[in-house]
Amino acid sequence: MQQRTYRLELDGELGDVAEWAFHGMSVRREQGHTVLVGDIRDQAELQGLLQRIGELGLTLLSVAAVDAGSA
Repeated sequence: MQQRTYRLELDGELGDVAEWAFHGMSVRREQGHTVLVGDIRDQAELQGLLQRIGELGLTLLSVAAVDAGSA
């Protein structure tokens, strides 16, 4: 798998303190949700990110690969 940019949307607005868990990702709050955007190296890194979301008890609403220009 080649490096791609991903957009993940989480339910709720993630606080500043919890953002450490997503180092390297852009974190934005939009209309009661948190949007993470960033480059993912490979499938293993993506799976690790999804696992971290679950371990933190966060609800994943969507995940999509995006063009770097549209992120």
